[in-house]
Amino acid sequence: MRPDDIPLLTQLREAMGFHAARQRTLAQNVANADTPGFTPSDLSRSAFEQVLQGKARANAGLKATDPRHIASQPDPGARFRPERQPDSETTANGNSVVLEEQMARVAETRINYETAVSLYQKSLSLIRMAARGPGA
Repeated sequence: MRPDDIPLLTQLREAMGFHAARQRTLAQNVANADTPGFTPSDLSRSAFEQVLQGKARANAGLKATDPRHIASQPDPGARFRPERQPDSETTANGNSVVLEEQMARVAETRINYETAVSLYQKSLSLIRMAARGPGA
């Protein structure tokens, strides 16, 4: 059995992909905090919830046409698209990035990503422990 066949590990990989994509989006918002007319973006939580419920699946990636080929793995974060979401204030130059709000989202995303990584590592260590024979 491969790790791809275990639904928990698949969902944790999806979660890590979502949080990595969200972190990239939030980093772009912070980088454009002084850009006139810039509206910040964020990722849709509903798309993430659909993935976790198994309603949306990743693209299959490249197809292996020979048994000796290595199948490609799709990017877990590629399916999440940023949506424009202005923050609570807009400056005189039309920029609506509030750094405090963006940094709070960055911290939240980091914590969620680290939690998913930790759960993934713990799950793999449990699988390794179960795969070892008694007394090994």
